[in-house]
Amino acid sequence: MIAAIVYVLIGLTYAELSSVYPYAGGSQVFALKGLNSLFGFLAGWALMLDYVINISLFSLAAAGYLKFLLPELYTLNLGISPLGLIAVVLVLSLLFINYIGIKYSTSFTTVLVVFGLVVEATILLLGYALLFNMETMLYQLNIFGNPKALSEVEYFFSGSVQFNNFIYGITVAIASFIGIESISQAAEETRKPYKWIPRAAKLTVLVVLLSVLLFAFLASGSVSWETMATSYENSVAVLTSKLPVIGPFFSLIVAITAFILCYASANTGVIGISRLMASMGKFRLMPRWFYHIHPVFRTPTRTLLIFGSIGALIALVGDIPFVVSLYNFGGLLSYMILMASFIRLRIVDRDVYRPWKVPLNIKLKLKDKVVELPLIGLIGLPATFILWLLVVILHPNGRLFGFIWVAIGLALYAFYRKLYKLPLISNEEGSWVVPSSYVMEVTVLVDPMEDYETIKKTILHSYDKRYKLRLLSVINHIAEKESNLKELQTSVLSDLEKLAIEFRREGYNVTYDVFLGDFEEAIRREISVFNVDFIICIRPSFKETLVGKHREETINKLSQEYPGRFMILRRLE
Repeated sequence: MIAAIVYVLIGLTYAELSSVYPYAGGSQVFALKGLNSLFGFLAGWALMLDYVINISLFSLAAAGYLKFLLPELYTLNLGISPLGLIAVVLVLSLLFINYIGIKYSTSFTTVLVVFGLVVEATILLLGYALLFNMETMLYQLNIFGNPKALSEVEYFFSGSVQFNNFIYGITVAIASFIGIESISQAAEETRKPYKWIPRAAKLTVLVVLLSVLLFAFLASGSVSWETMATSYENSVAVLTSKLPVIGPFFSLIVAITAFILCYASANTGVIGISRLMASMGKFRLMPRWFYHIHPVFRTPTRTLLIFGSIGALIALVGDIPFVVSLYNFGGLLSYMILMASFIRLRIVDRDVYRPWKVPLNIKLKLKDKVVELPLIGLIGLPATFILWLLVVILHPNGRLFGFIWVAIGLALYAFYRKLYKLPLISNEEGSWVVPSSYVMEVTVLVDPMEDYETIKKTILHSYDKRYKLRLLSVINHIAEKESNLKELQTSVLSDLEKLAIEFRREGYNVTYDVFLGDFEEAIRREISVFNVDFIICIRPSFKETLVGKHREETINKLSQEYPGRFMILRRLE
């Protein structure tokens, strides 16, 4: 649950940033835009480690469920880990599938995942109905960590072994949630990313959160924690084998499904590597040589073979705790940079259009400008840093090989940038990352005698919330009697305020004003003083007055002087 809180922060951050900057590359692109090329590379290289480890980890998990189905395969004495050897075979098969064509790969993954989700839902329903015991769960929730010393943990904190193991458990649990960046990797291939990326990210956060926690509570209330601790290679199959009557048979179905799902999850790592490497090459963070496209299969064969082979070698070790520690090292490092980029982008890119904005924002005045800082980012940055620091402290193997990976990457980055006479730290590449749209300020001309409901309906139909509305009514102070002027101004301001409130309820940013003076003078002031992007005029009704005719002539005249600054809308009655 502690790890899940951090996951929610990360998922919501991706939901906002991926819709604003719809590029493949995830945190690498956001760091490039918000920080600089060096941090962009570090975020991308850390994600590359994650995708490589994703291949290894889920191939090992798939091999673990195969062990449940065919235990005799794992009794052979081959001098190396049988689990690792079978995982390597699985990795090589995935590389072959992706080598001959990614369209087969993505279709293959989709079918497997849909089938797997149905089986997962069935497991949860049967487990809670037939196996779950509330007293068992409450008893086990009071056990904060394994009391036995574990060989893979470096005990750092003073106090009990049990507390150290509990903290270690949090650093392992975050692996249940890593992978949300896969959604942003597909942003360039998504139609209307500003609409679908936030929805996909939020839905994924909800589904994964519920799935992981429901399985965790089910396990805690069904079997002893010792059983789960010794069954991490095929834990869900072991859990379902405890179901009364149907357990032995159903656990075989579950093991087959879990094998398929883990195999499909390993495939997402293979797909992610190719997308990420293409993005890093595009932004001059890695040599484009890696992203060579095969002339026949049209796939990035060099990327697949080089990084897929690294994944196969790591899988050959056959040590799941070691692979998990590497997985979390890379993931949390990229998420830490993601959060820092998120906060800075809110400061330096204030005027971009955000199709969806994370809730809970703090308004601060910086250099005479008001910025909204996301509370989710301000909490997420220290949270991801603390978790990454705990991984570094408690996982000796993850620490060693994680920093070796970073060192190799930095050396490769420095060599490449020097070879092509590029600075190590640059903001030029970040300028290539263009938001999907900026917030544009428009002045809507509101005739004091107009039907305000018509205005509201017309604007809602024509403009979404990427436009900041400025409602303006012009009162000719010469045409009106002095005694009526103040009363009329007050009345029009009151009407505009009511209209502004209605727009704000719809989520729009709205201001309003009444100008006393000449209509042409008012328009010139809007363009020159307020520097609005567009002047919006609603086409007059058939009951056109002499005043309306005069205004139309004025607008035609000014549109010659300020081309492209006027928009005429068809009125909606």
